[in-house]
Amino acid sequence: MNSKNLGYVWLAIAVFSFSSYEVISKFVQGFVDPTQLTFVRFLTGGLVLLPFAFMHMKKKGIRLTKKDLFILLLLGFLNVSISMNLIQIGMEYTPANLAAMIISSNPVFVALFSSIFLKERLTVKKAAGLLIGIVGVAVALGATTSTTNSDFYLGVALQAAGMIAFSLYTVLGKKVALRVGSITLNAYSSILGSLTILPFVLYKGISPFAIDLQPIWWEMAYICIGNTGLAFFLYFKALESLDTSFASTTFFVKPILASLLATLILGEMFSMNMVAGIVLVLIGIYFVNKQGQNRLQIRTKHRKAGERVG
Repeated sequence: MNSKNLGYVWLAIAVFSFSSYEVISKFVQGFVDPTQLTFVRFLTGGLVLLPFAFMHMKKKGIRLTKKDLFILLLLGFLNVSISMNLIQIGMEYTPANLAAMIISSNPVFVALFSSIFLKERLTVKKAAGLLIGIVGVAVALGATTSTTNSDFYLGVALQAAGMIAFSLYTVLGKKVALRVGSITLNAYSSILGSLTILPFVLYKGISPFAIDLQPIWWEMAYICIGNTGLAFFLYFKALESLDTSFASTTFFVKPILASLLATLILGEMFSMNMVAGIVLVLIGIYFVNKQGQNRLQIRTKHRKAGERVG
């Protein structure tokens, strides 16, 4: 299996894990504070990956400088303290399906940030694919809520800010992952990021590890190790061989897949709107992926032509 096809496999596993988070987290609500959960999951996930990061750096001869550690600290702060924390808190004020829709709109900003920081072209076809994907999510989820109180708008604002922060983290994280490896990025940024959110936990007057794990031990293990550790690693591993905008566009699948899992596990309703949304999402992903493949073929043709001339 070539690296690109393997990248699709890693991406599929990561997106499935991300999509299951809302469903699994339902089982830990009331047992763990949102900020406390963010701290524990990223600290645990980072520690799980750390030995593998050491092996990777030793194999590749990578030595992290003080500048590298500072950058990883900033990325960890961006992802853990800002993005994931704001999203987790915002979910207290908005319905889960609306939260999924907001988070899944991040490919629009990823495409924008990629054009700025990674010089990836934001073409008309790619933009069309992104918009079709957004429409698909909207159709699949339908009317999310009729709530108009101030807490609702606060929740929307927090989640939107968290989503934009994650989009920036995705783009900036790819540059770092290509240099030090995705497993190094995720291990260090998760651990350092968890340390930046620790003061927020203590400010709430919560003991960071005061959690009764007996009734929720397997859910916490899945969230901390599988979802936060391995899923983030596989996501950035996929980014090493796939177009950033395409990889992030698959996040449109997240609310749809999450709804499917909610139907199977929580018994929630599955409507025809969901079927129509899935079709539109697949069309949107096709447009973005097709554009990325065309660009790769052009670059390959030019490189081979240059080799013949040389």
